[in-house]
Amino acid sequence: MNTLSKTLGFAVTVAATFAACAAAATLALGSAKLSAGSAAVTSCGVSSLSATRNVDNSGNVTQVNVGGIATACSGATLSVALVNSANTSLGNGQATIGSCSTTCSATISSFGATVSAANVLKYSFAVTGT
Repeated sequence: MNTLSKTLGFAVTVAATFAACAAAATLALGSAKLSAGSAAVTSCGVSSLSATRNVDNSGNVTQVNVGGIATACSGATLSVALVNSANTSLGNGQATIGSCSTTCSATISSFGATVSAANVLKYSFAVTGT
């Protein structure tokens, strides 16, 4: 019995070694540089945004208008997610913040899905640089 378990253990070890070698043989070899670092991230001055929405006769959101965007954000991309009470995104869209002289605004009219205004509890905003 002891010899059988030693033989079986040896066979399992050999099989595992061959499986590891076979898996390694499928890997491609090459050279590329990998690096890590850090960079300073600055805000364009967005502290809080406000939005209004337009709704069609069916009760669906057709447009979100965002105002109060700092002029330093001109040229950046504004992303808006329409969020329900479960904190789940119902739809999202993006717009480029245009050039402006005092405060900027942006209008988003495509959300990737039909969104019922009755289900929207809040908006989630993000502004990403140029």
